[in-house]
Amino acid sequence: MSSVRVLRLRGAATRTASLGRLGVLVLAVLATLGIYVVGAAVEGSADAPLLLLLVPLALTSIAYGKRGGIGMGVLTSLVAAAWWVEQGHHGGPAWLSSRVITCLLIGALLGWFVDSRQALARAIARHRELSLDMIATANFDGYFTEVNPAFTRTLGFTSEELLSQPFMNFVHPDDVEPTLAAVVQQTEDGRDVLNFQNRYRTKDSSYRWLEWTSRPDPNGRTLIAVARDVTDRKRLEELEHEYQQRLEANVRERTKELNRRNAELDEARRETLRRLALAGEYRDDETFEHTERIRHSAEVLATALGLSKGEVELIRDAAPLHDIGKLGVSDTVLLKPGKLTPEELEHMRRHAETGAKILSGSSSDVLQVAEEIAWCHHEWWNGTGYPAGLRGDEIPLCARIVAVADVFDALTHRRPYKPAWPVDEAVAEIHRLRGLQFDPQVVDAFDQLDAYELAGVEHPGRGSEAAKPDRSQAA
Repeated sequence: MSSVRVLRLRGAATRTASLGRLGVLVLAVLATLGIYVVGAAVEGSADAPLLLLLVPLALTSIAYGKRGGIGMGVLTSLVAAAWWVEQGHHGGPAWLSSRVITCLLIGALLGWFVDSRQALARAIARHRELSLDMIATANFDGYFTEVNPAFTRTLGFTSEELLSQPFMNFVHPDDVEPTLAAVVQQTEDGRDVLNFQNRYRTKDSSYRWLEWTSRPDPNGRTLIAVARDVTDRKRLEELEHEYQQRLEANVRERTKELNRRNAELDEARRETLRRLALAGEYRDDETFEHTERIRHSAEVLATALGLSKGEVELIRDAAPLHDIGKLGVSDTVLLKPGKLTPEELEHMRRHAETGAKILSGSSSDVLQVAEEIAWCHHEWWNGTGYPAGLRGDEIPLCARIVAVADVFDALTHRRPYKPAWPVDEAVAEIHRLRGLQFDPQVVDAFDQLDAYELAGVEHPGRGSEAAKPDRSQAA
């Protein structure tokens, strides 16, 4: 609708209203005079006809507000005064004063009330016209009955176009079903709808996101709704969602790359530790498998003892370094095929202290555990071991575990100073030293495992047995 047409319609409506108000005024004045004439002509009517003056008084107040009410109050007061004179000053001045005051007061109060209602109506109309929100009423048949200018500003359609067809015709096809469900909630269940969102078609066939708050009026079969254009907000939310997805994808990719590099670093660290452990066993282990067997045996023993996954992994990675101190032992002593002299045995025992010194001072959890193992894996449960003569729980658990694994592996494999023991005899030796050299709980855990699998040898009947050597050199 063009602005010129709107102005013309408004002008016509104003002229019509003015003519109507003038007619009410003329009618009220004539009615007032008629009431006076008829009342004066009827004998014995006292002042009862004066009550009818309230009708023109009310009509004028409604039509003209407070000014009309006071003006008509003055006119009806004059009529009452004339009546008073006509009746021979009936009731005295008090009667006249009460009628005048009543007419003026009723006219003023009715006019004030009407002015207030009209001011409120104008304020509501201005709000509807100037509001950024889209305000509408719709009937239960699915048609808008009234829309404010914000609909035209937002969607581009004129009010006539919006009122001429079902409002569902403007809803995006993907939003028709949820919109119908929301309408049913109101028209059939009488429920309010809050923050409901759907897309509405615009004049250029694009769509705008609207957020609705709507309340039904079952008596008038009307829906009262307010909508707000949230298209920009939805676009920002979509951009934020896309950015969040890209960010999460980048984080996943970076995390994947970081995990890959950490895995490479962990593997490189483990490989370095394995190489370092091999260096300690290089001269007295021709197969270089001792460190791997100790690593595996320590892991399964720690698991059998119920240690946490992290503790098991630390012991597993640290155990192969238990004899790193052998780097400080001379070949003459380390590779001697026979029994060691007391001096040579003392020299050999220094490898525990040497290993601890090599591994000391590190911030690595693995090397810290390896230091404890290197220092204490030759300590005995009964306190007769070396190098510090620790007893019982004074010996770190990791060292107690490796002690069993190391002695069992040493017994079941050939060394320069001895042949390999049969597995059953090695197991018997572990049992004999339970509570003496070894922690009883560790030995109990050892008994839960397959000794042949730990030793890496075949079960009975599949391999040869060797003669038992001097036990004093076994460890």
